[in-house]
Amino acid sequence: MKANKLIVSLFSLLFSSLIFAQPKMSDPDWSRYLSKHDLVWEQMPLQWNEGAFVGNGQVGMMVYISQKENSIVFHLGRQDVTDHRKAPNQKSSLGADGATVMFDFPRLDVGRLFLRPVGKIISGTFRQHLWNAEVTATVVTDSGTIELRALTLRNRMVSLVEVSSTEPRAAQWSFKAGNPMTPRGQVFPWSVKDNYENNPKPVVSREGDAGLCVQSLLAGGDYATAWLEKRNKKTSTLYITTANEVPASGVSARVALQAVRDAAARKSSKLIEESRDWWHNYYRQSFISIPDTKMESFYWIQLYKLANASRPDGPAIDLFGPQFRINQWPGLWWNLNVQLTYWPVYPSNHLEMGENLITLIDERFDGLLKMHKNTKLGDFAWAMHNYWLQYSYAGDWKSIEQKWVPKAMKIAKAYEAFQFRDSTGRIQLVPMGSPEYNGFKPYPNTNYNLAILRWLLNTLVQSCEKSGTYPDEVAQWKKKLADLIPFPTDKNGLMIGSTQPVDMSHRHYSHLLALYPLFQLNPDDAADRELVDKSVTHWHKIGGGKELCGYSFTGAGSLYAALGRGNDAYDILYTFLNGKIGMSMLTPNTFYLESFGKNPVIETPMSCASATLELLLQSWGNKIRVFPAVPDKWKEASFLQLRAQGGFLVSASRSQSRTQWVWLKSLAGEPCVLKTTDWQTIVQIKGKRKFKIAPLGNGEFSIDLKAGEEVCLADRPRADISFTPVNHPDADINAYGVKRGKNLPSGLEWDEPAFTY
Repeated sequence: MKANKLIVSLFSLLFSSLIFAQPKMSDPDWSRYLSKHDLVWEQMPLQWNEGAFVGNGQVGMMVYISQKENSIVFHLGRQDVTDHRKAPNQKSSLGADGATVMFDFPRLDVGRLFLRPVGKIISGTFRQHLWNAEVTATVVTDSGTIELRALTLRNRMVSLVEVSSTEPRAAQWSFKAGNPMTPRGQVFPWSVKDNYENNPKPVVSREGDAGLCVQSLLAGGDYATAWLEKRNKKTSTLYITTANEVPASGVSARVALQAVRDAAARKSSKLIEESRDWWHNYYRQSFISIPDTKMESFYWIQLYKLANASRPDGPAIDLFGPQFRINQWPGLWWNLNVQLTYWPVYPSNHLEMGENLITLIDERFDGLLKMHKNTKLGDFAWAMHNYWLQYSYAGDWKSIEQKWVPKAMKIAKAYEAFQFRDSTGRIQLVPMGSPEYNGFKPYPNTNYNLAILRWLLNTLVQSCEKSGTYPDEVAQWKKKLADLIPFPTDKNGLMIGSTQPVDMSHRHYSHLLALYPLFQLNPDDAADRELVDKSVTHWHKIGGGKELCGYSFTGAGSLYAALGRGNDAYDILYTFLNGKIGMSMLTPNTFYLESFGKNPVIETPMSCASATLELLLQSWGNKIRVFPAVPDKWKEASFLQLRAQGGFLVSASRSQSRTQWVWLKSLAGEPCVLKTTDWQTIVQIKGKRKFKIAPLGNGEFSIDLKAGEEVCLADRPRADISFTPVNHPDADINAYGVKRGKNLPSGLEWDEPAFTY
C-alpha cells in the first residue's frame, strides 16, 4: 500500500510538471510502476515461443532452455542479415528486378550460443525487466545454481550475458552457426528450384581471445558473429555481436571482433548504465493508465518490443525484428504486415521509431513501385499511408509536400493502367487483388483498391491545395474522384469487389479499409456508419469466423473503436488477449505465431497496442477525439503525451465515467478541433493567454492554439486536474511469462534439415 501511495504521489508530480514543462520522473517511480508489467516466468521457458527477448532495433536474441541440449540457449538475430542474390553490389536485393523475398533476399539465421552448465538443469525462473530492458534468470542444476543477466546495449551493436554460479566448475559456452540456406527452402524443400545453390558453409575459428564465425554469401560479401568471454573470480561476462558489412568482403570479421573487444575493455556497469538511460528516456515520452491490468501490461510490453525491433538508423521492421527463427515467411511483407507493425509508432509519441520505414521507401521507392506494378499495386500504395501518417502526426506538412506528394503522384499514375471508363463514363478498376480473399484471386472494382485510390487522390487534393501546388493535377484528381465507381455493396455491406460478395470466412479486412484506417467512409455520417457497421459485423460472423486469425481480432477492435463502439472493441480485443484465435497463437511472451505456432509475425501484437490507444485517442478527420471508444466498465483511465495528427501532444484524465480534463500542446500550429463524448461546454483551466474557444456542436470545440502553445481544458470551472494512475491489484500484475504448469506443448517449430560445417 505504501508503494502504491508513493507511485500516486510521484505521478502527481509528473502531471504538475507536465502542464507547462517537459515531464520528468525519477527512476524509482517508473521502475516500480513498470515492474508490475514485467514478464515473469515461474518455470523455465523451454522453447523459442516461450523465451525472454532483448534487442536494440538491429541485433538481439531470444533466451530459453533446451532440455535436450541441457543448455541455456541464446538464439541470435540481426535484422539486416539477408541474402542479396539479385543485387551483388547492395546489402539487399529488395526492389531489384525479378527478386523475391523467398529466395533472393530472405532473412538468414545467424545461429545460437549455448551455455552448458556442469550439472543437469532441473528448474529455473526468469524475469524480463521492462524498465531496464534486460532479462535475469536463476537456473538450478543438480550441481548448483546459475544466475544470469542478459541485455542488448542500445548504443552499441553488442549483447552481453553476465553469469555467476555455485557450480564447482564454470559453465561452458559454444556456438552453432545457422544454416545459410533460405528458410523457405528449409521449411518447404519442394519449393527450392533446381538451380538454387546454397551459400558457402560458415567458417568458425578462434581469433585470440574471441570466437568468430564468418558467413560468406554466394552473391559476394559476408557477415560475421564474434563472442568474447571475460572472467573474474565471481562472474563471467560474454560479449556478442554480429556485424554485416555486405556487400563488402573480408570486413565484417574485423568489425565484429573490434566491437566485442571495445565493449569488453570498458566497465560493464558503465555500458549498462548508458543503455538504461536510453530506455528510461524512451519510456518517459508517453504514458497510459487503464483499469484492465492485462491489457495495460500487453501494451507496455509491445512498447518495449517496438524499441527492441526498431531504431532510426536501422532497417525497417520485418516479420521478426531481431528475434529470428526458421519459418516460411522470411522477410518483409507489404499486404498488411508492414502497415500494422508501425501503427503504434504514431499515437504513442515515438515517431523516431518510424524513421527507418521512411528511409527504406525513400531509398528504394522506384524498385518497390516497379515490383508492385501489378494486381498487388494496392499493397505498396497502402504502405504510403504509413509514410503519410509519419509526417501527419509530426505536423510536418513541408515533408508531405516535398516527399510524400511526388511519390503519391507516381502511384496515382500507376493506377491509371488499371482503370477504364465504362459506357456511362464511370471510372472502374480492372480485376486486382484483395488480400487475402480466395488466395489473392483478382476481382474487378475491389473495395481494397478503391479505398486506397480514393484516399490517395483525396489526400493529394488536400495536400496540394494547402500548398498551392499542382493546380491542374488537382482539377484532374477531383474529376477522377467524382467519376470513380462507388464502393460495391450488397445487403451485408461492403463486398470484396463488384462481382464478389463476402460469402465465406476470411481473415483479412482488406475490403474494409474505406472505414479504417483510411476513413473514406465517415463514421460520423449516418449513412456511412450504417454501412460500415453491418459490414464489420458480417465479416466477423460469416462462416462462424472459422478462418479468422489474430489480426482479424485486433483489426476488428480498431474498426469498432472507429465506430465508437467501445464495448465491442474491448470485448474483441480481449478475445485476442485470451488467445481464442483459431490456428494462430498468442504465446506467453506476447509473440504471435501462425500455422499452429510455427511462423512468428510481429505485426499483430503491435496492432493490438495501437487498437488499445484508439480506445483512448483518435485523430482522423482533422479532429482530436479524446476517449472516443472507452468501454463502459472503464470508470477511469488516463494518458499523458500521446500524439494526434496535426502535430499535437494530448493528455487527458477520466474518472467516475467522465472526462475530467484535457491538455493540448500544438507543435506545428495546425487548426485544432477537440471532440469529446461527454462535454457540452468547455472552459480554460490553464494557459499563458486567454484562448479563443468556439463550440461547434456534437461535443466539438475549435481552439486557436498556435505552434508551441499549450492549454488545459475542462467542462467546468475549478475542475480537479490531478492525475492518479489506476491501481492494479497484486493478483493481476505480471500476467505474461510462463506460469506454473503452463508450458506450451512441444513440436511448435519446423523441422530443420541437418546442417554440418
